[in-house]
Amino acid sequence: METGDTIAFLKEREEKLGAPLRYRTYSPWFGKIGGERRDYGVFLCTDGRTILYEDFERNPMIMGIPLPVKNKEKYVKMEHTFTISSIVSIERVLRSDAERSVKLGSDFTKVPGLFGKAFRKLVTKVTLQDGSILFFEFMDHNEFVHIIQQFREENGK
Repeated sequence: METGDTIAFLKEREEKLGAPLRYRTYSPWFGKIGGERRDYGVFLCTDGRTILYEDFERNPMIMGIPLPVKNKEKYVKMEHTFTISSIVSIERVLRSDAERSVKLGSDFTKVPGLFGKAFRKLVTKVTLQDGSILFFEFMDHNEFVHIIQQFREENGK
């Protein structure tokens, strides 16, 4: 059940996109080659044409009790959009390869073998037309791929 705050938040996202949300999910880990990385995740939503992803300030907690943090870096909000039509490819890669790629600023990912797929943590790699490479750790990669394919078919792309 969604609270009033959640409903208001989702309405704000609909206003930003200019249309009702048709899909939303959360990625507990996010990385982008060229710098950005969020170990505490990002919210992702779409109206069927544009994808919006953003992070939120998160203070460390144990059992719901906030922990004091010394020398905490100033939080800078991350919020970006891209169109579904700008997606060149979506594939599964090893999270360790994605982390290395984000850290070193170049794509070091490869298609994992059977062992990697079975026993290693995988993330979703999204390559855009402008050359940007984004990594998301979705709970259901196949659902994300299916939704993107569905929206592309609806929009004739």
